[in-house]
Amino acid sequence: MPQPQLTDSMAKQPRSKGAVRLTVAGVCLLLASACATTPPDPRILDNARQAITRAEAAGGSEHAPLELRLANRRLEAARQAIEAGDGQRARYQSDEAEIEAQLALARTRAALARRTLAEKRQALEALREELVELYGPEVLP
Repeated sequence: MPQPQLTDSMAKQPRSKGAVRLTVAGVCLLLASACATTPPDPRILDNARQAITRAEAAGGSEHAPLELRLANRRLEAARQAIEAGDGQRARYQSDEAEIEAQLALARTRAALARRTLAEKRQALEALREELVELYGPEVLP
């Protein structure tokens, strides 16, 4: 049985498609490996650091020590993940640290607001007592 003969253009065409596919696959593989070896950017820790600083400045060490301690632990875990080259874990830990620090700040603000409220109530009660002492109990409703 005679074999069909290929012309020069037909013989070259499959090889050129195969070469193009191989080249595209090689470029994709090269790009993927370049992305995989890029170390995580240490700046992903900046938001968490800033949130921790705000919580500490507001008095978080006194009013929300647990949350602040957890935020610092998570920030340290994120630093270690960056050193290990694990960008995904670093981002996760950094986000968790930021959330813990925001919680510490919210609890601190709430504690300070409660303290201010208690002080205002004491001042009001002292004023009422003074009014009663000066003008008698009928002065108050």
